Amino acid sequence: MHRVNDLLQEVANEVMRQVKDPAVEGAIITITSVNVSPDLSSARLYVTVMNKPVAEVVEGLNRAAGFFRREMTRQVSLKRVPTLLFVYDDTLEHAMQMQKLLHEVAQLPVQPDPPEDQDSES
Repeated sequence: MHRVNDLLQEVANEVMRQVKDPAVEGAIITITSVNVSPDLSSARLYVTVMNKPVAEVVEGLNRAAGFFRREMTRQVSLKRVPTLLFVYDDTLEHAMQMQKLLHEVAQLPVQPDPPEDQDSES
């Protein structure tokens, strides 16, 4: 399955250059991963988007899914080329938010440990 995912990701990134949808043109799009169902009936293609609104680009990619599938059928030898669904990959956003939170925590003043209770030592 990993090989199929990698193959479809590679081919989809090549096909991306041929998409003529106005919502997609001018955007910097990277297909970060592909997740194909075990029966090869469907595949989710996770994308990151720069320079254009994410929702608009993802919608444009999903409109072009039939084009992607036709081109993939021509370029790969699979028993079945899955139907495609493009999904925004928000992993980078989450990582940046975690980085920001960690930075904020690092800036907090350190509280000294409370003194130990001396009565308990006797």
